[in-house]
Amino acid sequence: MRLFQQQGCKTWRVRFWIDGRQFDLPLKTRHPEVAEKRAREIVEDKQLELAGLIRPRHLRELAQTPLNELLDLWLANGLKPGVKPKHRAYSRNRPTRVFEQCGWIHLSDVSAEGFEEWRNQKAFAGMKAKTLNAYLSHLRTLFGWLSERQRIPFDPLKEVKFLTVPKSDSHRAFTLDELDSLLACVPPYRRYLYTIAAYTGLRRSELKTLEWNRLRDDGKITWLELEPEKTKNGQGGLLPLHPEVVAAFAAMRELSSSDSPLVFDKGITQMKRFRKDLAAAEIPLLDHRGRGLEFHSFRRTFATLLSASGVSPQVAQQLMRHSDFRLTMQSYTDQTALPLIDELNLVKSPKSSPISSCSSGKTCPNESKDGKAENSDEANDSLKSPASKGSGEQLTDIVPPCPKEEMADREGFEPSVPFPAHTLSRRAH
Repeated sequence: MRLFQQQGCKTWRVRFWIDGRQFDLPLKTRHPEVAEKRAREIVEDKQLELAGLIRPRHLRELAQTPLNELLDLWLANGLKPGVKPKHRAYSRNRPTRVFEQCGWIHLSDVSAEGFEEWRNQKAFAGMKAKTLNAYLSHLRTLFGWLSERQRIPFDPLKEVKFLTVPKSDSHRAFTLDELDSLLACVPPYRRYLYTIAAYTGLRRSELKTLEWNRLRDDGKITWLELEPEKTKNGQGGLLPLHPEVVAAFAAMRELSSSDSPLVFDKGITQMKRFRKDLAAAEIPLLDHRGRGLEFHSFRRTFATLLSASGVSPQVAQQLMRHSDFRLTMQSYTDQTALPLIDELNLVKSPKSSPISSCSSGKTCPNESKDGKAENSDEANDSLKSPASKGSGEQLTDIVPPCPKEEMADREGFEPSVPFPAHTLSRRAH
């Protein structure tokens, strides 16, 4: 180790060698005593780092960075520019709440055990698994982004697993009778709104921002052009319209007298008004299984109608604008509204089924009531050879008989010389 001052510089530097590697570092001081002390600490730390006993100095300094600064850095540069304000608020509030309740101030305070303990307390207090997974998702995104850009040495919550969210069956779809009753007892504005929602599957936010200039008509098919920035998946696209929807749009155009570009310029029905409409149509809010109805049930109704009409899963996925067809077929399709019994009755039964024979009063399919065996013409024909048809000769008259033992021996089914079975090898058994 050698302390020196460069020419024209009053601060000290240290130069040392470890395992043949040379290091030249500034000490940032003018006092020789302070420079010597810092040099010894630097050499000792560097030896421990190269031996793998401690982390590098810059990583140890990053571990002491306040979490609030890292969170602000992620919010400023990590989130997409077009992210919605609601998502940005969640991205700030949820990590901040975890930091405060866990007592985390610096990055070195974060641990997987601390988060799991906090999560267990919240789950015991009644917080749902889906909400707890949302908290973990924001934290994992934060630390993952910082780790990829080498702002932190590693993701401290990388090993934490997400909770299993039980599939809830708390909402259902409208039946066609319920939908007809609802449309018959509401004013025209809400009637057209409910019709368009039930036969397009558009979400409340998409209906709220729907504009007239998005309708396309090529003379044969009427389409709805969805704006990417106003859809949930951010992809937009063209949505073909059902004839009921085309008629509803035409009636809505005549009903609208304002110059507003919005189709539903009076807004979307709120839940309070929606419940009153259900009561007027004598539709129970909850069914016998405790599943309720909400405005989003129109989207479930659309998925159920597609499945009940025999639409393929891939086409239904595109019409519902889902990323996975399993979401369309499982989560959004109301299984209780499908015509399961009608479809099951279409399945044919075998003619010679013992169950169908018993139900007809026969004890054996091929036995008559007087105990004599009866064979159908098809069965008799199947037992005759082609040569026997027309000539009257039987198969035994053409092929000479062969003893059973010789036939089995010839075909290799049985040995020609009998011997005890225990002499066979294990593989032969």
